[in-house]
Amino acid sequence: MPFLNDLIKSVISEGAAEKLSNAAEISDLTKVISDEETSIEQDYYEIGKLYYEQNSDKTDGELGELVSKVNASNKKIKESKLKIGTLMGYTFCECCGEQVDEDDLYCNNCGAKMPVKIMPGMELCPHCHKAVRAGIRFCTNCGKPMQEEEKPKVKECPSCGFTTEDLDMVFCEKCNRRLVMEGGDTEEEQKAEEIVPIHKVCPACGFKIFDTETMFCEKCNRRLVEDENAE
Repeated sequence: MPFLNDLIKSVISEGAAEKLSNAAEISDLTKVISDEETSIEQDYYEIGKLYYEQNSDKTDGELGELVSKVNASNKKIKESKLKIGTLMGYTFCECCGEQVDEDDLYCNNCGAKMPVKIMPGMELCPHCHKAVRAGIRFCTNCGKPMQEEEKPKVKECPSCGFTTEDLDMVFCEKCNRRLVMEGGDTEEEQKAEEIVPIHKVCPACGFKIFDTETMFCEKCNRRLVEDENAE
């Protein structure tokens, strides 16, 4: 239909339709054509917009270059808007661009975590994450202590679960396994597995002990030996 298209364009541009007997009808039809072409252009725009929204991460293929160009333009627009807002004293979410209050921990629109700005002389509460004056004992926002009380160190038995605050105690009072620090690492527990207490006996007075480190008898001070009769 190229010839007909060119003919219609020439009629419109040169005003030839006004000289024809059916000029009014031709004028109406050319208006229909113009309106429909405008509608098609809008539909093209909507189709392209919808494709981009559904495929903004696809930068390869025939349309990949156009998608990349739109992505780059959107990034520049977003950065410029955020900078304008910052210069005007507002705070915006860096993920979705929505305005947020300065003390918001998360964006109300997309849920992204907001970067916390700490002024000199301030610190964050470990509980509510609000900025409060440094050095205070309790948070002025939630009332909880700023520093958790340090728990006493405890030794525990990796076998039966016995615990004690006596850090000098070496072996469990219940099963005689070597104690480890509470929450001790796997390597420490492996060492406890390797060191197994043995029965020792005094060859002079018969004193016996279930130990690995005691070398001499508590009663007569003779050197202890391993009890061969122990089970």
